[in-house]
Amino acid sequence: MKGFQCIYLLTVLITLSIHSNVKAQDTGDTTNVILLEDGSTTTTSDQIEEIETDTLVNRPNTAALYSAALPGLGQAYNKKFWKIPIIYGGGLVLGYFINYNHRLYQQYRDGLIAIIDQDDRTQPFDPRLDKADYERAIDYWRRNRDLVIIGAIFVYILNILDAHVDAHLQMFRIEDDISFNLVPDIQGTAMNTNIVGLSLTINLN
Repeated sequence: MKGFQCIYLLTVLITLSIHSNVKAQDTGDTTNVILLEDGSTTTTSDQIEEIETDTLVNRPNTAALYSAALPGLGQAYNKKFWKIPIIYGGGLVLGYFINYNHRLYQQYRDGLIAIIDQDDRTQPFDPRLDKADYERAIDYWRRNRDLVIIGAIFVYILNILDAHVDAHLQMFRIEDDISFNLVPDIQGTAMNTNIVGLSLTINLN
């Protein structure tokens, strides 16, 4: 009878062990089988919890992508909201000067066309200017327009770099306990002499 009980108990233990392993693989639980003094068994389950950590490694790239998609969005992601009006204010100023230079370029271009088309029905807006004057004005205003466009592209790239660098700087934590020590120090030289000075030690921990 005791042999039958041992076999029965061993069968129960093996069955519970297999069942606990399958369950742990399916649900991520760890099941422990406990043998009590009276020969019965019980199980305890420890839940394995996966915690997703918001790592700082991906934040610079995320902030850069946000600013590339929409200028200022990366700054908002970094919680630097005060930079957004500066970005859009600069964008409005650059947009105004792009439009201003482009309109003058078109005006002088149309004046040059009116001179060279040999059509009496079209007249240049300023008859006092000749063909060479119009050509110089066209080159001047086109060059100004292109320079402002390049400046706008530079500001756009700077907006992306600012978001990327700012997110990187948030990865560094500066401790409140910052101290420094200034103590006398003696340094040897190549001439076998000593120099008396001060040694500054900064503690950032």
